[in-house]
Amino acid sequence: MLLIKGIKRAALAALALCVAAPQGASASKFEKIAGLLPQKEFTPPRPPVRLSTCAGVRGNGQNLFAHFGVLARQVEEYGPVTCAAGGSSGSLTVFILESIWANPDVHLCSRFLPCRPAVRNARIALMLKSFTGIAESGLFADAAAVAALLDGLQQEQIMEQMAGPSPAEGVAALIRLLRDLGPLINPEFIQLLLTSPDPVFHAMDVIEGLQDGVNFVVNNPRVFLRTSVVDFNQFAELIGVYGSFYASDGPANSKGVARWLRACAMPSRGKTWAELSTLPGVGNRTCGETFGALFDQYRRREARFGGATRIDDPVGKFLPVFGVTGVITGASVQTWQDARDAWIAATPIPFEPDFSDIGVGYWGDADELKTIEENLPRLFSDLGSMRFVPLGQAKWREVLASSPAEPGFAPGIPLPVGAISVGGWADPLRVLPLRALGPRATIAVNRQDGVGSFTKDVTRLLNASDAELNALYSVTDPRSTFSLGLGNASGVWCTNWDGQMGDPNRLFNDAYTSPLITDFFRFLFPRFGYPNVGPDFVIDGCNPATHASM
Repeated sequence: MLLIKGIKRAALAALALCVAAPQGASASKFEKIAGLLPQKEFTPPRPPVRLSTCAGVRGNGQNLFAHFGVLARQVEEYGPVTCAAGGSSGSLTVFILESIWANPDVHLCSRFLPCRPAVRNARIALMLKSFTGIAESGLFADAAAVAALLDGLQQEQIMEQMAGPSPAEGVAALIRLLRDLGPLINPEFIQLLLTSPDPVFHAMDVIEGLQDGVNFVVNNPRVFLRTSVVDFNQFAELIGVYGSFYASDGPANSKGVARWLRACAMPSRGKTWAELSTLPGVGNRTCGETFGALFDQYRRREARFGGATRIDDPVGKFLPVFGVTGVITGASVQTWQDARDAWIAATPIPFEPDFSDIGVGYWGDADELKTIEENLPRLFSDLGSMRFVPLGQAKWREVLASSPAEPGFAPGIPLPVGAISVGGWADPLRVLPLRALGPRATIAVNRQDGVGSFTKDVTRLLNASDAELNALYSVTDPRSTFSLGLGNASGVWCTNWDGQMGDPNRLFNDAYTSPLITDFFRFLFPRFGYPNVGPDFVIDGCNPATHASM
């Protein structure tokens, strides 16, 4: 089996389309900002891939099913997305996108014969759509654990106990509740409560911050200091199972996946997951049932036997993709460390970083990061582009344990290169760095109504001035990073993911039928006549400032 997979991977490499390798560069901006050299690891070169379409994927928490609706429609109508950048939940989406590309059965219709492009595109789109089918499989067990914690706090009146005459009993009840909630509860939080010089302070501060965090309210700089309730390292392990399944790594049933793709990919074109899942699949199962059986089988095999995990692959091993996170650099790293130490000691001090030390960190292939770093200042002079920080080629484990760890759910996370990750909210569109890489087209996976309060509030807590906030996020100033991103995208997919009540199918369906705002010639002629395409959609938050409605 391993030999066959190796041969198929080699055949896949031969199918990839070539692109010129980027040239080296001098010391990176990050080296100048942080005064540290990123650690380098040797990774085998991946098959070269043509930069046809890059996607900037905007983070949106549990609404990430909208990402998959957009990407599935993009692939069906225009061909594969072969380059992407995402932060927060968008980093998870980019990880899955790369994992799908890594699966040989997406590209090979028999052992050594390549699929026609139309078949390959249908197979990629089907896999993207199927992500909606695993919504109930434990993907958001972290969210379920947080919900159970908040419910338990209310039912057992633990917060009232800690605020009353017997606070120690309230802390003990909280520790018992945490231990009952499973492996995604952070053991560091429990240990902190057991050893804290003031456990009531730590318990009250973390829980009150978490209650705000679930509502995306960030109004206190201690969001960068409080120990996380969720263990994001375990979260990364969970996501690794999904990526490994889609890549057919480890104990995968490759033959079963190939049969499912042959049976369901072409008939599923133009259909949502809810629609295609009822189509005839393999044997007497529907396409949805076939997929569910394959995924359940994989999880049982993986739990029993283990095997390769995609989170130990370097970012960009199979595609030019990038994980994104906000970073604290320079002297403000020590400012954060001092404030974090004081918080651990239950003697909190103000956390007041210098905003000039706040950057937008990108993980990815070292050469591609150098290309972006060289070209970005030549093309754009906006504030967001000036804050680009290359973080080197980390493993996906590091990215998925830090980029989704947003303020309100996790403190800053020290990275091996010396910076502090503060979550993937930074630079929501990711279009301008991707444009600097030189693709044929760049799309933005966006939502209506602009940047949103969460990103602005986090940036403000990092000591950004009103002028800096405007330079980053204004939807009325054509010079802002956000407006430049919209204006420089070849197309902007404008979804309404905030209006779908968090339902996976509604999120996917809304995105799958959302407008593509574009005047890019190639996008004006979708292969299957998708109607919601053109330059005349005017939607707040999805048009650049010069065209935004007032």
